[in-house]
Amino acid sequence: MTGTFTLSVECRLASSHVLAGCPPCDRLHGHTWTVRAYWEFSALDEHGMGTNFRDLKAILRREVHDRFDHRHLNDVAPFDRVSPTAENLAREVFVILREKFNPTPRGRLARVEVWEGPEACAAYAE
Repeated sequence: MTGTFTLSVECRLASSHVLAGCPPCDRLHGHTWTVRAYWEFSALDEHGMGTNFRDLKAILRREVHDRFDHRHLNDVAPFDRVSPTAENLAREVFVILREKFNPTPRGRLARVEVWEGPEACAAYAE
């Protein structure tokens, strides 16, 4: 039997948005989002790791947290053209992370979850 290792890191974002035409979300409001990214690895490296958590955390902080934290999402590309829903944010984060981190042929970005709060989550995977 062949197994898969899944590594996950998360960050929190405080940001606002407006979802035009979607009451009551068409009024300015904010969330403390939790963004969680999952990578899958078919094998471990010489250290017994899929990759170093430190590297995953650094990429999430630099590419996602620093871009979207304490921002009005409607003012940040691509959400100046695309509705900043949790679904679209999950897809955008997936695209960003996929482009910035491709660890080795043995691993891949598998899924991104964006939590608006403790009870509502949108996820994106390819």
